[in-house]
Amino acid sequence: MTTPLHKSPAQGHIPALDGIRGLAILGVVCVHFFMSYTPQNILELAIQKISGFGTLGIDLFFMLSGFLITGILLETKSKSHYFRNFLLRRFLRIFPLYYLVLALVLLALILIPGSDQPPYSKIWEAQPWAWSYLFNFFIAREGSWSVPYMGHFWSLAVEEQFYLVWPFVVYRLSAPRLMQLSIGIIIATTTLLAWMEVSGFSKVTLHVLTPLRLNALCIGAWLATWLRQPRVLAAGLAPIRRRALQVFILAVLTKVLIIILVKMVPHLSEAMEALRTLSWLGLFAAMHLSAVSLPPSSLLIRGLCIQPLTFLGKYSYGIYIFHHFISWPADRYRMTEWWLERLGHQTLAILVNGALGITASILIAWVSYHCFEKHFLRWKNKLAPRP
Repeated sequence: MTTPLHKSPAQGHIPALDGIRGLAILGVVCVHFFMSYTPQNILELAIQKISGFGTLGIDLFFMLSGFLITGILLETKSKSHYFRNFLLRRFLRIFPLYYLVLALVLLALILIPGSDQPPYSKIWEAQPWAWSYLFNFFIAREGSWSVPYMGHFWSLAVEEQFYLVWPFVVYRLSAPRLMQLSIGIIIATTTLLAWMEVSGFSKVTLHVLTPLRLNALCIGAWLATWLRQPRVLAAGLAPIRRRALQVFILAVLTKVLIIILVKMVPHLSEAMEALRTLSWLGLFAAMHLSAVSLPPSSLLIRGLCIQPLTFLGKYSYGIYIFHHFISWPADRYRMTEWWLERLGHQTLAILVNGALGITASILIAWVSYHCFEKHFLRWKNKLAPRP
């Protein structure tokens, strides 16, 4: 006999989702700190290959954002000050640190000699785009990672563009219509991405354009909406766990099928890229469903709730903002080679350089949160209380 749920399992604070956020930021920082070297042994090659999967951390961030934001909007759409409260809470979480860092970058450009020369001149050129949260379109126009230090700000622009539009969509549509729209966007995004892949568009352009990143955001939105449907609540947790397993198996089978097809017909590799992305998103969707439905004693939940991951999840925004201000100069000025000269072993140099860079990013984010960000966060419940 199933036990009906009195509220959605996706409501309230879920520690496992903090762990998912921690996994996402860990993947992103590993990409930027463990990729810029030529492997000389099997261990270095393994470090580089595993770190390369960290690019999926952005997809994981997007899905988690779609999942959490849509849940918040659904739970508050019938309340007063729906739009004002949502936008004000997002403003207090995102804008203060973002614009502080942009202001510091602008001040450095003014004060530091030679900042009008390449490659730093690109920072000047990108300023209007960054301040208006259109930075991803600047990167798409360039077709390359041409902006020092702040190239990673493109994903913040994608999320902010989503935050500005999605509250109106959720407000206007019923839950079934919202799920239908989400599925339509996922199909359209995947189709458009596949066409642009085979048409030879820049990989960087495909990576940063908002319409091509809506698949992860809308899968998260669909999951959040589905988990709040009366029939799902009436059925209890067991069907959610079964759905998570089904999605996981389907995603794995899709990945196996892609590998077989590409082995048989190698020139299909580019055309399969959009499907590869969708299969990864399927695995992440299964993770989200499991995070809200599995018991705390399960292996997955215990793994996601370990303190290092939840700690990274708590400070992930600051880590994301600051880490590339460390990794970019470390790459440009060849810090791995500097460590190699002193340690005499490249593998050790790679590990030391990456560990120090990640540690510094975390420490700066921790200081930023406790000395700056949390003073704005205190105003969220005062100015825009959540029912």
